[in-house]
Order: sequence, then structure tokens, then C-alpha cells
Amino acid sequence: MKAIDTLATEHGLIRRFLDTLAGALDKIEHGEKVPKTFFQHAVLFSREFVDKYHHFKEELQMFTLLAQKHAGQFDAPIEALRNQHETGRNHVAAIDYAKEGYESGQEAATNDLLEHLASYISMLRQHINREDHRFYPLAFQLLDEDDTARLMVEFERVNEKFGADFLDKSRDRVAKMAALVSDD
Repeated sequence: MKAIDTLATEHGLIRRFLDTLAGALDKIEHGEKVPKTFFQHAVLFSREFVDKYHHFKEELQMFTLLAQKHAGQFDAPIEALRNQHETGRNHVAAIDYAKEGYESGQEAATNDLLEHLASYISMLRQHINREDHRFYPLAFQLLDEDDTARLMVEFERVNEKFGADFLDKSRDRVAKMAALVSDD
């Protein structure tokens, strides 16, 4: 099932992103400064790759197809996953808001940044695990070859919209973030 494999592969890049966030969180908790550019990259990656690219494919394409084919049978798990996507968006908005205050040394902003980073990392890791080990295998069973072919056509449209080099640029952004928090 190429469509589901595509989403699972994207989860690999999102996990690397979460690892870089965890590295930044650890540095801040140990009194080290992480540059504001790190958080600018993090917010852009989350909004562009995680949300507009990956979650778009899940929410508006795969979830919709499953809901249509199975007449409400999966509404509850789909709604739970969508709610987690929205929770993630809220954490990213809070991180974006707190980054300026963090940069200028405001303790309250730093605390907000740390709280939302930790919550976002934890929630998104659990979310990905749930999708990879429960939801995607279920979708694999429920979607036939025609369904996955339709999904792949829609995924290709998303790829065209973002450009042929979007995935490479997203990988590069995560690599830049990792370099910003690296101890090397």
C-alpha cells in the first residue's frame, strides 16, 4: 500500500524533527541558549511539513476516504486523531508566540516555551505511534487497491503544489535545526 507507506515514511522525518526539538528542550533545561533561528525553523517545519503537507494528506484525504467508505464506523478514532492534530497546532502557535520572549530572556516566556515544547514532543510521538501501529494497519486492511491508487493521485497533487524539492528542503531544514543544537 504505497499511500500508507508514504505517510509512514513522512513520520520518519517528523520523528527526526521531534528529536531535534528534544535536544533543544534539553539544552534549555540545562541553562544553555538555543538560537531563535532554531525556533523559527521549527515553527515553519511544523506548519508547512507536518501540518499543511502531512496532516493534510491524512485529514482531508485518507480520513475522508475511510469515513466515506465505512459510513461513520471510524468517526471516533478519526476525530481523536484530528483533535491531536489541532492540539499540535495550538502548541506550535504557543511556541511561536513564546520564542521572542525567550530570546530576550523573559522567564515566563521561557517557561511557556519549555512547557509547550515538552507537550508537543510527547503528544506527537504518541500520536505517530498510534497511527503507525494501530490506525495505518487498519487502513491497510480497509482500503483496496483502487482506494490507495486514488490516494496516491491526491498525494501527487499535494507534491505538485509544494514543488518537487519540498521534501528535500524539509529534510534540510531538520538538518539545520539539528546542527543548531549539536554539541559538535
